[in-house]
Amino acid sequence: MNFAFDNQFAMFDVTPVENQFILEYLPGARGDYVRVYLYGLFCCYHPQKEMNLDSMSHDLNLPMDDIISAFRYWERRGIVRRIQDHPPQWQYINIKQKSLYTDDVIDPEYAAFSKTVMDSFDGIRVFHGSEIASCYEWKEDLQLPTEVILMLLKHMARVRGKNFRIADAQKLAIRLADEKARSIEEAEYVLSMDESAMVGMKKVLRKLGKKYTPSEAQMSLYRKWTETWGFDQEAIESACDQTGTADPDLNLVNAILEKTWEQQGQGKKEHLSKSDVQASGEIRKIKRKVMKELGLNTAMTPYQEELYQRMASLYPDPEIILIAARECGRRRKDPESAYKLLQSWQKRGFTTQQEIESHIRSFQDRESFLKEVKSRWSDRTDIGEKSLEQLEKWENQLGISRELILKAADYASEAKKPMAYMDALLVRYAEKGIHTPEEAERDHQENAQANLKQNASPPSGAQQYHQRDYAGEQEEAMKRFIRMNGGNGNA
Repeated sequence: MNFAFDNQFAMFDVTPVENQFILEYLPGARGDYVRVYLYGLFCCYHPQKEMNLDSMSHDLNLPMDDIISAFRYWERRGIVRRIQDHPPQWQYINIKQKSLYTDDVIDPEYAAFSKTVMDSFDGIRVFHGSEIASCYEWKEDLQLPTEVILMLLKHMARVRGKNFRIADAQKLAIRLADEKARSIEEAEYVLSMDESAMVGMKKVLRKLGKKYTPSEAQMSLYRKWTETWGFDQEAIESACDQTGTADPDLNLVNAILEKTWEQQGQGKKEHLSKSDVQASGEIRKIKRKVMKELGLNTAMTPYQEELYQRMASLYPDPEIILIAARECGRRRKDPESAYKLLQSWQKRGFTTQQEIESHIRSFQDRESFLKEVKSRWSDRTDIGEKSLEQLEKWENQLGISRELILKAADYASEAKKPMAYMDALLVRYAEKGIHTPEEAERDHQENAQANLKQNASPPSGAQQYHQRDYAGEQEEAMKRFIRMNGGNGNA
């Protein structure tokens, strides 16, 4: 007669786990190793007919090699015993039972490795069982020779103190394995780089007013700055000087160095120096000023960063970009307008700051004069490009003085479209050789008297040219009036 529980019994039963395992063995083990141990313990208490390493790999969703590595780890810790090699099988040992048989050597190679590590430190640092087990994994899993592991441990004690964390040492062990540092000479190079990073990061932290020992994450950050981005120590400390805050941190330093690397590095330079960081800092200052001039007291968006690069491709001198931003900000324009303004300057052939500033002074003078012109008919709208082009035509093509332009503005005050009226009137002045306000006034009086004589009835609005708008639908009337007063009708 066979006795057995129902197949569903395991689902509703419990698997006892000794507190000694939780307190002594669990803290130093990897998570996957703990999973393997607990699942194996469950199988001990609730045997299954077809349980093997393949089944466990499937149930835990772990590779077969990870399952085997986990059991070898627990074998070294002395709480499982290997009873077969092909295929490998392990037998669980009761943890209380293990404590009664301290002379039972579970793994001679592991015991020899443990003794070598302990002897090499000669009491300076005592390694716990879980720590030795982790170090042995570097030998087994990472394929690091024992002499390289000893060099690594002594390096950690020298650089970070005798109470260094094995977890930090493991990150360096992984780095040694990744760089295939299997010999003493190869390991010395990698460890010397690590020591340089420690010394350099300590200087950076002191520069920032911090006095603690750098963490492994901070060391990795420093290696990125020096090995990946190519900054030297002086350049990194220069970035610290640019943080500009009461409580600067490494994230801000990293952001400054990253911006410099994007602007100056990325294949352009193999090594980046203090001057590169300072040049990048000046560009950031200019960018902040550009945003401020445009009325945007915020950091640049990615689009604005790209727009600035396009501006810089037109004019590498950042001061010229700043001038464009100032002009657009004065008119409450957006960043895109600054780029368009720079394009217009380039088309005009301006190459220097002096040429551009001279052009701006001339522009501002014309703009101010046009505001005075428009004030004659109480028009306070913004000065448009068309009005500026008309002024350039009156002054440069027709040779009209500003005094005469203002006189014409007075005559245009009652027209529906004053600028169009002025343009037609000033063209007639040029054709008749009228150059002064006095000549314009005489012409105006003569025309008024001629109109009175010609018309027996009171003069209509159509005959008083200074009160009519001869643009648009009244163009033909304007031509007739000009012909009547001696013009050629081509206004």
